[in-house]
Amino acid sequence: MRKALYAAAAASIAVLLALRPTQQPFPLLYGREGALALSESLDEVLGLRGGAKVAFFEVGPSSVCAARALGLPTLAGCRGKEWVVRAYVGGALAYELRVDASLGFSSLRVNLSFTDLGRAVAAAAELLRTARPGLYIVDAEGGALSVSAWEELPEVCARAQSEAAQWAWVSSLASVGLHAVLIAALIVAVAMDTPGVSKGRATAVAVPLMLAVCAARSLLGLQYALGKRGLAPTLRSVVNLLYSDAMLALFSLVSLLAGAAILAKRGTAAQLPLGRRLAESWMEGASVGLLLSALSAAAFSAAARAGALLPLSDPLLEQALSSPLPWAELALSAALSAVAVESLFRYLLPALLAEVTGSRGQAVALGSAVFALLYAGYPLYPPHAKVLQALAVAVALTLLTLTDGLAAAVFANFTFNAVSSAVALHQLLPLDAAAIALSVAGALPAGYLVVGLARRALK
Repeated sequence: MRKALYAAAAASIAVLLALRPTQQPFPLLYGREGALALSESLDEVLGLRGGAKVAFFEVGPSSVCAARALGLPTLAGCRGKEWVVRAYVGGALAYELRVDASLGFSSLRVNLSFTDLGRAVAAAAELLRTARPGLYIVDAEGGALSVSAWEELPEVCARAQSEAAQWAWVSSLASVGLHAVLIAALIVAVAMDTPGVSKGRATAVAVPLMLAVCAARSLLGLQYALGKRGLAPTLRSVVNLLYSDAMLALFSLVSLLAGAAILAKRGTAAQLPLGRRLAESWMEGASVGLLLSALSAAAFSAAARAGALLPLSDPLLEQALSSPLPWAELALSAALSAVAVESLFRYLLPALLAEVTGSRGQAVALGSAVFALLYAGYPLYPPHAKVLQALAVAVALTLLTLTDGLAAAVFANFTFNAVSSAVALHQLLPLDAAAIALSVAGALPAGYLVVGLARRALK
């Protein structure tokens, strides 16, 4: 059985290499430094001094969806792949500047509360003087001057955006249910015994390590997180983002302790995989992760060629270009996601649902469905495409946990995310893509280190 799995994993590598994008999505003619330099010149014209800035990369539906719908080979001629620079005075937005990565100036929105209209018009005129020829829309309304390049959005993309937005409530509802599960898990973790595991020592080992990784990931992705949430770079906003990641670490610990308590009730003791067993878990997990990556890539590729799939954004590209160290942030994100997601959805939730329903099959189905519904808001049309993929991944990883243990599922999840990131970024950021791919091999020594520290601390 294992030989067949390893052979399938080797074949998966060939499939991924065959299906990987071979053409650069667009040339990076305008980078972050250029956008920030343009912002500095705007500060002088607008008479703004001493503000704070957020700079990140964003891919809009007008770019990626339009290119796919029109059958364009690259996104080079489509606006919407933009560097966004937002300048704040205190917690208020002074202006927002957008510079397309291959087409130059896209838009400027100036808050007239911080500068007069004459200065704003002069700034807009200076930008338009060097802008790419085209149609630009100028509007002064609601205390703001807006200048933006006009680009037609295909009807199919507008319809896809509208329909995808209607699925947002599904993801929100699943999130509410998830928080209820976490509250129940906290009660279980506090009230029930975990034979063979000291709660205090487990907390002392896991929390500092997870908090350190969470803080590193948060700081690397700070500009992107602030930008996507529309937050000013104030101390309060930064602390809130760090707090969110800190809660992720605590949720992971609660999931592990509650899961161990429920399994102990059934007579199953929590154990750390050691030595050869850990290596086998890595081999099995990495093989399953590669297989899931190849199957997902093949399914999405076939659907896209049939015209049944439209991307509405590119979150991986946004995150990578916004970060000072793309490979490090994406590798840390994959690791945190693997630990947090598997602890909750493949360890705690099946055990908890099995107690409630009395059926392992129902527990697997319900837990996988909750996990899949969280992806209803993913920027892909039709929305159920990502939900179905997430459902298949959830079932596969839950079965892997039941047969080979939690460590194998963690390695599989990490491999799936790391390989998907490497494939998506290899044309635009080849060195970062290679580093992310190599992190799959680095997961094994990292696992040995974590398990070794845990064993010493829990003695």
